[in-house]
Amino acid sequence: MTIALISLFFLIVGIVCFVAWKKGLLVINTSVLKNAKEHPSVESETNIYEFNDKHISDIVIHRIDMCVLEVDSSYEEVMDVIINQPYNRYPVIEEDIDQIIGIIHVKDVLSYLHNYKEATKFQLRNIMHDPFFILESQRVDLAFKDMQKEQITLAIVLDEYGGTEGLITREDMVKEMVTDVLQEDDSYVLNKPSFIQQLAGNRYRIHANSPLYELEGILGITFPVEDSDTLSDFLIDQLGYIPANHEKPNLLYKNIQFEITEISSQKIHSAIATIYEDGVTFIDQFHRQPS
Repeated sequence: MTIALISLFFLIVGIVCFVAWKKGLLVINTSVLKNAKEHPSVESETNIYEFNDKHISDIVIHRIDMCVLEVDSSYEEVMDVIINQPYNRYPVIEEDIDQIIGIIHVKDVLSYLHNYKEATKFQLRNIMHDPFFILESQRVDLAFKDMQKEQITLAIVLDEYGGTEGLITREDMVKEMVTDVLQEDDSYVLNKPSFIQQLAGNRYRIHANSPLYELEGILGITFPVEDSDTLSDFLIDQLGYIPANHEKPNLLYKNIQFEITEISSQKIHSAIATIYEDGVTFIDQFHRQPS
Protein backbone atom coordinates (compact mmCIF):
# COMPACT_ATOMS: atom_id res chain seq x y z
CA MET A 1 0.00 0.00 0.00
CA THR A 2 2.82 2.38 0.94
CA ILE A 3 4.70 1.65 -2.29
CA ALA A 4 1.54 2.28 -4.29
CA LEU A 5 0.99 5.64 -2.58
CA ILE A 6 4.60 6.67 -3.13
CA SER A 7 4.35 5.68 -6.81
CA LEU A 8 1.12 7.67 -7.17
CA PHE A 9 2.76 10.66 -5.47
CA PHE A 10 5.73 10.65 -7.85
CA LEU A 11 3.41 10.20 -10.82
CA ILE A 12 1.43 13.30 -9.79
CA VAL A 13 4.62 15.26 -9.18
CA GLY A 14 5.91 14.21 -12.59
CA ILE A 15 2.73 15.34 -14.31
CA VAL A 16 2.76 18.68 -12.48
CA CYS A 17 6.42 19.24 -13.36
CA PHE A 18 5.76 18.41 -17.01
CA VAL A 19 2.85 20.84 -17.20
CA ALA A 20 4.90 23.51 -15.42
CA TRP A 21 7.76 22.93 -17.86
CA LYS A 22 5.43 23.31 -20.85
CA LYS A 23 4.09 26.55 -19.40
CA GLY A 24 7.37 27.64 -17.89
CA LEU A 25 7.71 30.76 -20.00
CA LEU A 26 4.47 32.21 -18.65
CA VAL A 27 5.19 31.19 -15.05
CA ILE A 28 8.73 32.58 -15.07
CA ASN A 29 7.73 35.84 -16.73
CA THR A 30 4.92 36.45 -14.27
CA SER A 31 7.21 35.73 -11.34
CA VAL A 32 9.94 38.03 -12.63
CA LEU A 33 7.53 40.89 -13.23
CA LYS A 34 6.12 40.56 -9.73
CA ASN A 35 9.47 40.31 -7.97
CA ALA A 36 11.74 42.47 -10.16
CA LYS A 37 12.08 45.19 -7.53
CA GLU A 38 12.47 42.90 -4.53
CA HIS A 39 14.79 40.36 -6.18
CA PRO A 40 16.74 42.04 -8.99
CA SER A 41 19.22 39.15 -9.20
CA VAL A 42 16.68 36.33 -9.55
CA GLU A 43 18.31 33.58 -11.60
CA SER A 44 15.04 32.71 -13.38
CA GLU A 45 15.44 35.82 -15.49
CA THR A 46 17.79 33.98 -17.85
CA ASN A 47 17.12 31.96 -20.98
CA ILE A 48 13.58 33.20 -21.65
CA TYR A 49 13.98 36.27 -23.84
CA GLU A 50 16.13 35.10 -26.71
CA PHE A 51 13.32 35.73 -29.19
CA ASN A 52 12.93 39.40 -28.28
CA ASP A 53 13.61 41.70 -31.23
CA LYS A 54 13.17 45.11 -29.63
CA HIS A 55 16.07 47.49 -29.27
CA ILE A 56 17.10 49.66 -26.34
CA SER A 57 16.06 52.78 -28.29
CA ASP A 58 12.45 51.54 -28.14
CA ILE A 59 12.24 51.64 -24.34
CA VAL A 60 14.99 54.04 -23.20
CA ILE A 61 14.17 56.68 -20.60
CA HIS A 62 15.13 59.82 -22.50
CA ARG A 63 17.83 62.16 -21.19
CA ILE A 64 15.35 64.97 -20.57
CA ASP A 65 13.53 62.75 -18.07
CA MET A 66 16.65 61.65 -16.21
CA CYS A 67 17.23 62.78 -12.65
CA VAL A 68 20.97 63.29 -12.17
CA LEU A 69 23.36 64.57 -9.50
CA GLU A 70 26.26 66.96 -10.04
CA VAL A 71 29.48 65.37 -8.85
CA ASP A 72 30.31 68.38 -6.68
CA SER A 73 26.92 68.41 -4.95
CA SER A 74 26.98 68.81 -1.18
CA TYR A 75 25.49 66.25 1.18
CA GLU A 76 22.49 68.52 1.76
CA GLU A 77 21.88 68.93 -1.97
CA VAL A 78 22.08 65.18 -2.54
CA MET A 79 19.71 64.45 0.34
CA ASP A 80 17.24 67.02 -0.98
CA VAL A 81 17.10 65.15 -4.30
CA ILE A 82 16.83 61.74 -2.61
CA ILE A 83 13.99 62.89 -0.36
CA ASN A 84 11.99 64.46 -3.18
CA GLN A 85 12.56 61.84 -5.90
CA PRO A 86 11.32 58.22 -5.97
CA TYR A 87 14.50 56.58 -7.30
CA ASN A 88 17.13 54.35 -5.68
CA ARG A 89 19.96 55.11 -8.11
CA TYR A 90 21.13 58.33 -9.76
CA PRO A 91 23.65 59.03 -12.52
CA VAL A 92 26.45 61.38 -11.46
CA ILE A 93 27.49 63.97 -14.04
CA GLU A 94 30.44 66.31 -14.45
CA GLU A 95 29.74 69.55 -16.32
CA ASP A 96 26.85 68.21 -18.43
CA ILE A 97 24.68 65.16 -18.99
CA ASP A 98 26.95 63.84 -21.72
CA GLN A 99 29.68 63.42 -19.08
CA ILE A 100 28.28 60.72 -16.79
CA ILE A 101 31.09 59.57 -14.54
CA GLY A 102 29.33 57.41 -11.97
CA ILE A 103 26.19 55.94 -10.42
CA ILE A 104 25.18 56.55 -6.83
CA HIS A 105 22.81 54.40 -4.77
CA VAL A 106 20.74 55.90 -1.98
CA LYS A 107 22.11 53.35 0.48
CA ASP A 108 25.67 54.55 -0.28
CA VAL A 109 24.77 58.06 0.85
CA LEU A 110 23.03 56.83 3.99
CA SER A 111 25.89 54.45 4.78
CA TYR A 112 28.38 57.29 4.52
CA LEU A 113 26.59 59.35 7.14
CA HIS A 114 26.17 56.30 9.38
CA ASN A 115 29.86 55.41 9.19
CA TYR A 116 31.49 58.85 9.25
CA LYS A 117 28.83 61.12 10.76
CA GLU A 118 30.52 64.13 9.16
CA ALA A 119 28.59 65.57 6.21
CA THR A 120 31.07 68.42 5.66
CA LYS A 121 33.63 66.05 4.10
CA PHE A 122 31.07 64.30 1.93
CA GLN A 123 32.07 63.77 -1.73
CA LEU A 124 30.14 61.83 -4.33
CA ARG A 125 33.40 60.90 -6.06
CA ASN A 126 34.40 58.78 -3.06
CA ILE A 127 31.29 56.64 -2.91
CA MET A 128 29.94 56.45 -6.47
CA HIS A 129 30.18 53.34 -8.66
CA ASP A 130 31.50 53.13 -12.21
CA PRO A 131 28.73 53.61 -14.80
CA PHE A 132 27.75 50.80 -17.14
CA PHE A 133 27.19 51.86 -20.77
CA ILE A 134 25.15 50.23 -23.53
CA LEU A 135 24.28 51.36 -27.05
CA GLU A 136 20.76 52.37 -28.07
CA SER A 137 21.07 50.02 -31.07
CA GLN A 138 21.52 46.91 -28.88
CA ARG A 139 18.74 44.35 -28.70
CA VAL A 140 16.91 44.40 -25.39
CA ASP A 141 17.39 40.71 -24.64
CA LEU A 142 21.14 40.78 -25.33
CA ALA A 143 21.68 43.95 -23.31
CA PHE A 144 19.65 42.38 -20.51
CA LYS A 145 21.94 39.36 -20.43
CA ASP A 146 25.02 41.61 -20.32
CA MET A 147 23.59 43.57 -17.41
CA GLN A 148 22.58 40.44 -15.57
CA LYS A 149 26.02 38.89 -16.03
CA GLU A 150 27.68 41.98 -14.55
CA GLN A 151 24.94 42.33 -11.89
CA ILE A 152 24.08 45.80 -13.17
CA THR A 153 20.67 47.28 -12.36
CA LEU A 154 20.93 50.61 -14.19
CA ALA A 155 22.77 51.33 -17.44
CA ILE A 156 23.49 54.54 -19.31
CA VAL A 157 22.36 54.42 -22.95
CA LEU A 158 24.62 56.02 -25.55
CA ASP A 159 23.59 57.26 -28.97
CA GLU A 160 25.51 56.64 -32.18
CA TYR A 161 27.81 59.59 -31.47
CA GLY A 162 28.70 58.52 -27.93
CA GLY A 163 26.44 61.09 -26.26
CA THR A 164 23.94 60.26 -23.55
CA GLU A 165 20.65 59.10 -25.03
CA GLY A 166 19.13 58.20 -21.67
CA LEU A 167 19.11 55.34 -19.19
CA ILE A 168 17.53 51.94 -18.80
CA THR A 169 17.00 49.62 -15.85
CA ARG A 170 16.71 45.86 -15.75
CA GLU A 171 13.26 46.26 -14.28
CA ASP A 172 12.14 48.27 -17.33
CA MET A 173 13.58 45.60 -19.62
CA VAL A 174 11.84 42.77 -17.79
CA LYS A 175 8.51 44.58 -17.89
CA GLU A 176 8.88 45.29 -21.60
CA MET A 177 9.79 41.73 -22.47
CA VAL A 178 7.07 40.27 -20.27
CA THR A 179 4.56 42.58 -21.93
CA ASP A 180 5.64 41.24 -25.32
CA VAL A 181 4.80 37.72 -24.13
CA LEU A 182 1.63 38.29 -22.14
CA GLN A 183 -0.07 41.21 -23.86
CA GLU A 184 -1.86 40.78 -27.16
CA ASP A 185 -3.53 44.16 -27.60
CA ASP A 186 -4.97 44.99 -31.02
CA SER A 187 -5.14 48.69 -30.11
CA TYR A 188 -1.39 48.96 -30.72
CA VAL A 189 -0.22 49.61 -34.25
CA LEU A 190 1.01 46.39 -35.86
CA ASN A 191 4.80 46.27 -36.17
CA LYS A 192 5.17 49.77 -34.75
CA PRO A 193 7.23 50.80 -31.69
CA SER A 194 5.46 50.91 -28.31
CA PHE A 195 5.60 54.71 -28.12
CA ILE A 196 2.62 55.05 -30.51
CA GLN A 197 -0.88 53.72 -29.93
CA GLN A 198 -3.67 53.72 -32.46
CA LEU A 199 -6.91 55.17 -31.09
CA ALA A 200 -8.95 55.13 -34.29
CA GLY A 201 -8.38 54.77 -38.00
CA ASN A 202 -6.49 58.04 -38.36
CA ARG A 203 -5.79 59.03 -34.73
CA TYR A 204 -2.71 58.05 -32.72
CA ARG A 205 -1.56 58.72 -29.18
CA ILE A 206 2.19 59.39 -29.21
CA HIS A 207 4.70 59.68 -26.39
CA ALA A 208 6.35 63.09 -26.64
CA ASN A 209 9.85 61.61 -26.31
CA SER A 210 9.38 59.67 -29.53
CA PRO A 211 12.25 60.22 -32.00
CA LEU A 212 11.15 62.24 -35.02
CA TYR A 213 13.07 60.05 -37.46
CA GLU A 214 10.97 57.06 -36.42
CA LEU A 215 7.69 58.99 -36.50
CA GLU A 216 8.36 60.11 -40.05
CA GLY A 217 7.91 56.62 -41.43
CA ILE A 218 4.85 55.93 -39.29
CA LEU A 219 3.00 59.22 -39.95
CA GLY A 220 4.20 59.60 -43.52
CA ILE A 221 5.61 63.12 -43.24
CA THR A 222 9.00 64.80 -42.96
CA PHE A 223 9.94 66.71 -39.81
CA PRO A 224 12.64 69.40 -39.51
CA VAL A 225 14.97 66.96 -37.73
CA GLU A 226 17.90 69.38 -37.95
CA ASP A 227 16.11 71.57 -35.39
CA SER A 228 14.42 68.94 -33.19
CA ASP A 229 15.15 65.38 -32.03
CA THR A 230 11.88 64.38 -30.37
CA LEU A 231 8.19 65.15 -30.84
CA SER A 232 8.32 67.25 -27.67
CA ASP A 233 11.13 69.39 -29.09
CA PHE A 234 9.23 69.78 -32.36
CA LEU A 235 5.94 70.80 -30.71
CA ILE A 236 7.62 73.38 -28.48
CA ASP A 237 9.52 74.76 -31.47
CA GLN A 238 6.32 75.04 -33.51
CA LEU A 239 4.39 76.66 -30.65
CA GLY A 240 7.24 79.01 -29.79
CA TYR A 241 6.80 78.47 -26.04
CA ILE A 242 6.43 75.77 -23.38
CA PRO A 243 2.72 75.29 -22.60
CA ALA A 244 1.46 75.59 -19.04
CA ASN A 245 0.14 72.48 -17.29
CA HIS A 246 -3.50 73.47 -17.79
CA GLU A 247 -3.15 74.16 -21.52
CA LYS A 248 -4.09 71.73 -24.28
CA PRO A 249 -2.87 73.52 -27.39
CA ASN A 250 -3.46 72.30 -30.96
CA LEU A 251 -1.32 72.88 -34.01
CA LEU A 252 -1.51 71.82 -37.63
CA TYR A 253 1.63 70.64 -39.42
CA LYS A 254 1.17 69.65 -43.04
CA ASN A 255 -1.79 67.24 -42.98
CA ILE A 256 -1.49 66.27 -39.31
CA GLN A 257 -3.28 67.91 -36.40
CA PHE A 258 -1.35 67.59 -33.11
CA GLU A 259 -3.31 67.93 -29.87
CA ILE A 260 -1.08 68.15 -26.80
CA THR A 261 -2.84 66.13 -24.12
CA GLU A 262 -0.44 65.80 -21.19
CA ILE A 263 1.86 68.47 -19.75
CA SER A 264 3.54 68.70 -16.35
CA SER A 265 6.60 70.38 -14.88
CA GLN A 266 7.15 72.34 -18.09
CA LYS A 267 7.39 69.12 -20.13
CA ILE A 268 5.13 67.76 -22.85
CA HIS A 269 4.48 64.08 -22.20
CA SER A 270 2.00 63.01 -24.86
CA ALA A 271 0.01 64.20 -27.85
CA ILE A 272 -2.71 62.91 -30.14
CA ALA A 273 -2.00 63.07 -33.87
CA THR A 274 -4.89 63.07 -36.35
CA ILE A 275 -3.89 62.38 -39.93
CA TYR A 276 -6.08 64.00 -42.58
CA GLU A 277 -6.22 63.27 -46.27
CA ASP A 278 -3.86 65.29 -48.43
CA GLY A 279 -5.42 68.66 -49.16
CA VAL A 280 -8.02 68.30 -46.39
CA THR A 281 -7.61 70.78 -43.55
CA PHE A 282 -8.69 70.49 -39.94
CA ILE A 283 -11.59 72.87 -40.62
CA ASP A 284 -12.69 70.86 -43.68
CA GLN A 285 -12.71 67.69 -41.63
CA PHE A 286 -14.70 69.40 -38.87
CA HIS A 287 -17.40 70.51 -41.31
CA ARG A 288 -17.63 66.99 -42.75
CA GLN A 289 -18.75 65.62 -39.40
CA PRO A 290 -22.50 64.98 -39.13
CA SER A 291 -24.37 67.40 -36.92
